[in-house]
Amino acid sequence: MLPYKNIKFHVIDASLTQFYVTSDHILHYDLAVNISLTNRDKKTSVLYSYIDSKSDCYGKDLALVELVPFQQGSMNTTLLRPVFRGQSLFKLRGSDLRRFTNDQRNGSFRIRIELNLKTKLLYAGGGSSGTRDGTVFCGFLRLPLLGNSSSSYNNNQTVTGFKTKRCLVVVDGLFTSPLGY
Repeated sequence: MLPYKNIKFHVIDASLTQFYVTSDHILHYDLAVNISLTNRDKKTSVLYSYIDSKSDCYGKDLALVELVPFQQGSMNTTLLRPVFRGQSLFKLRGSDLRRFTNDQRNGSFRIRIELNLKTKLLYAGGGSSGTRDGTVFCGFLRLPLLGNSSSSYNNNQTVTGFKTKRCLVVVDGLFTSPLGY
Protein backbone atom coordinates (compact mmCIF):
# COMPACT_ATOMS: atom_id res chain seq x y z
CA MET A 1 0.00 0.00 0.00
CA LEU A 2 2.75 2.46 0.88
CA PRO A 3 4.24 2.91 -2.65
CA TYR A 4 0.91 4.20 -3.99
CA LYS A 5 1.40 7.43 -2.08
CA ASN A 6 4.22 8.21 -4.54
CA ILE A 7 1.77 8.28 -7.46
CA LYS A 8 0.18 11.69 -8.06
CA PHE A 9 -2.63 12.62 -10.43
CA HIS A 10 -3.40 16.17 -11.60
CA VAL A 11 -5.80 17.63 -14.13
CA ILE A 12 -3.43 20.00 -15.92
CA ASP A 13 -5.76 21.27 -18.64
CA ALA A 14 -9.37 21.01 -19.76
CA SER A 15 -11.42 22.62 -22.49
CA LEU A 16 -15.15 22.67 -23.08
CA THR A 17 -15.97 23.54 -26.69
CA GLN A 18 -19.61 22.44 -26.81
CA PHE A 19 -22.20 22.31 -24.03
CA TYR A 20 -25.86 23.00 -24.81
CA VAL A 21 -29.28 21.41 -24.28
CA THR A 22 -31.89 21.11 -27.02
CA SER A 23 -35.65 21.51 -26.50
CA ASP A 24 -36.02 17.71 -26.35
CA HIS A 25 -33.61 17.56 -23.34
CA ILE A 26 -30.55 16.29 -25.20
CA LEU A 27 -27.21 17.62 -23.96
CA HIS A 28 -24.53 18.01 -26.63
CA TYR A 29 -21.02 18.16 -25.18
CA ASP A 30 -17.37 18.17 -26.21
CA LEU A 31 -14.86 18.13 -23.35
CA ALA A 32 -11.12 17.40 -23.57
CA VAL A 33 -9.11 16.79 -20.40
CA ASN A 34 -5.36 16.35 -19.84
CA ILE A 35 -4.44 14.38 -16.72
CA SER A 36 -0.83 13.87 -15.61
CA LEU A 37 0.16 10.73 -13.67
CA THR A 38 3.48 11.07 -11.89
CA ASN A 39 5.24 8.06 -10.40
CA ARG A 40 7.82 9.49 -7.98
CA ASP A 41 9.01 6.10 -6.72
CA LYS A 42 12.66 5.39 -7.62
CA LYS A 43 12.37 1.60 -7.75
CA THR A 44 8.77 0.72 -8.60
CA SER A 45 6.93 0.76 -11.92
CA VAL A 46 3.14 0.67 -12.18
CA LEU A 47 1.16 -1.50 -14.58
CA TYR A 48 -2.23 0.04 -15.39
CA SER A 49 -4.04 -3.06 -16.72
CA TYR A 50 -7.37 -1.19 -16.89
CA ILE A 51 -8.08 2.52 -16.86
CA ASP A 52 -11.19 4.49 -17.67
CA SER A 53 -12.25 8.07 -17.22
CA LYS A 54 -15.79 9.18 -16.60
CA SER A 55 -17.48 12.54 -16.42
CA ASP A 56 -20.69 13.76 -14.88
CA CYS A 57 -22.41 17.03 -14.11
CA TYR A 58 -25.56 18.26 -12.40
CA GLY A 59 -26.39 14.77 -11.16
CA LYS A 60 -26.16 13.16 -14.62
CA ASP A 61 -23.52 10.87 -16.13
CA LEU A 62 -22.02 12.18 -19.36
CA ALA A 63 -19.63 9.56 -20.69
CA LEU A 64 -17.16 6.82 -19.88
CA VAL A 65 -13.97 6.63 -21.95
CA GLU A 66 -11.75 3.54 -21.75
CA LEU A 67 -8.06 4.36 -22.09
CA VAL A 68 -5.26 2.14 -23.40
CA PRO A 69 -3.56 0.04 -20.67
CA PHE A 70 0.11 0.87 -20.13
CA GLN A 71 3.13 0.41 -17.87
CA GLN A 72 4.60 3.50 -16.24
CA GLY A 73 8.26 3.38 -15.30
CA SER A 74 9.75 4.68 -12.08
CA MET A 75 10.40 8.43 -11.80
CA ASN A 76 8.12 9.07 -14.77
CA THR A 77 5.20 11.31 -15.74
CA THR A 78 2.57 10.10 -18.21
CA LEU A 79 -0.16 12.20 -19.80
CA LEU A 80 -3.70 10.88 -20.30
CA ARG A 81 -5.99 12.71 -22.74
CA PRO A 82 -9.59 11.51 -22.45
CA VAL A 83 -12.09 13.24 -24.74
CA PHE A 84 -15.78 13.23 -23.85
CA ARG A 85 -17.86 13.99 -26.92
CA GLY A 86 -21.46 13.08 -27.57
CA GLN A 87 -25.07 13.46 -26.58
CA SER A 88 -26.96 12.46 -23.47
CA LEU A 89 -30.51 12.70 -22.16
CA PHE A 90 -30.43 15.64 -19.78
CA LYS A 91 -33.67 16.24 -17.86
CA LEU A 92 -32.88 18.28 -14.76
CA ARG A 93 -35.06 19.09 -11.77
CA GLY A 94 -34.82 21.00 -8.51
CA SER A 95 -31.41 22.18 -7.34
CA ASP A 96 -29.61 20.55 -10.31
CA LEU A 97 -31.75 22.60 -12.72
CA ARG A 98 -31.15 25.80 -10.72
CA ARG A 99 -27.37 25.24 -10.69
CA PHE A 100 -27.31 24.49 -14.41
CA THR A 101 -29.43 27.56 -15.27
CA ASN A 102 -27.22 29.80 -13.13
CA ASP A 103 -24.02 28.34 -14.62
CA GLN A 104 -25.41 28.68 -18.14
CA ARG A 105 -26.09 32.35 -17.48
CA ASN A 106 -22.51 32.79 -16.16
CA GLY A 107 -21.01 30.92 -19.11
CA SER A 108 -19.09 28.30 -17.10
CA PHE A 109 -20.09 24.80 -16.04
CA ARG A 110 -19.23 22.35 -13.23
CA ILE A 111 -18.09 18.98 -14.54
CA ARG A 112 -16.65 16.17 -12.41
CA ILE A 113 -13.89 13.85 -13.62
CA GLU A 114 -13.04 10.45 -12.15
CA LEU A 115 -10.69 7.62 -13.15
CA ASN A 116 -11.14 3.93 -12.35
CA LEU A 117 -8.02 1.78 -12.34
CA LYS A 118 -6.72 -1.75 -11.99
CA THR A 119 -3.05 -1.54 -11.10
CA LYS A 120 -0.13 -3.71 -10.14
CA LEU A 121 3.19 -2.53 -8.70
CA LEU A 122 6.27 -3.96 -10.44
CA TYR A 123 9.35 -3.97 -8.23
CA ALA A 124 12.92 -3.41 -9.46
CA GLY A 125 14.01 -6.83 -8.15
CA GLY A 126 11.47 -8.62 -10.33
CA GLY A 127 8.53 -9.15 -7.98
CA SER A 128 5.09 -7.60 -8.16
CA SER A 129 2.11 -6.82 -5.98
CA GLY A 130 -1.32 -8.25 -6.52
CA THR A 131 -3.80 -6.38 -8.70
CA ARG A 132 -5.49 -3.52 -6.88
CA ASP A 133 -8.55 -1.46 -7.69
CA GLY A 134 -8.21 2.27 -7.47
CA THR A 135 -10.34 5.34 -8.00
CA VAL A 136 -9.01 8.81 -8.70
CA PHE A 137 -11.37 11.65 -7.80
CA CYS A 138 -10.52 14.90 -9.56
CA GLY A 139 -13.55 16.71 -8.21
CA PHE A 140 -15.54 19.36 -10.00
CA LEU A 141 -13.83 21.45 -12.65
CA ARG A 142 -15.32 24.87 -13.34
CA LEU A 143 -15.02 25.21 -17.11
CA PRO A 144 -15.95 28.13 -19.33
CA LEU A 145 -17.51 27.33 -22.66
CA LEU A 146 -14.76 28.30 -25.10
CA GLY A 147 -15.85 30.92 -27.58
CA ASN A 148 -18.55 32.21 -25.21
CA SER A 149 -17.95 35.93 -24.73
CA SER A 150 -20.18 36.01 -21.64
CA SER A 151 -17.78 33.78 -19.68
CA SER A 152 -16.42 35.71 -16.74
CA TYR A 153 -15.51 33.14 -14.09
CA ASN A 154 -12.18 34.10 -12.52
CA ASN A 155 -11.60 32.22 -9.26
CA ASN A 156 -9.57 29.06 -9.98
CA GLN A 157 -9.80 29.21 -13.75
CA THR A 158 -10.16 31.90 -16.35
CA VAL A 159 -11.30 32.01 -19.92
CA THR A 160 -7.69 32.14 -21.08
CA GLY A 161 -6.14 29.58 -18.73
CA PHE A 162 -6.66 26.55 -16.55
CA LYS A 163 -5.37 26.13 -13.02
CA THR A 164 -3.98 22.66 -12.30
CA LYS A 165 -6.18 20.60 -9.98
CA ARG A 166 -4.80 17.85 -7.76
CA CYS A 167 -6.78 14.62 -7.61
CA LEU A 168 -7.53 12.36 -4.64
CA VAL A 169 -6.35 8.75 -5.01
CA VAL A 170 -8.13 5.86 -3.28
CA VAL A 171 -6.66 2.33 -3.54
CA ASP A 172 -8.56 -0.63 -2.08
CA GLY A 173 -10.84 1.81 -0.25
CA LEU A 174 -7.98 3.68 1.47
CA PHE A 175 -6.97 7.28 0.77
CA THR A 176 -3.39 7.64 -0.47
CA SER A 177 -3.39 11.42 -0.77
CA PRO A 178 -4.47 14.11 1.66
CA LEU A 179 -8.21 14.69 2.03
CA GLY A 180 -7.70 18.26 0.90
CA TYR A 181 -6.58 16.84 -2.49
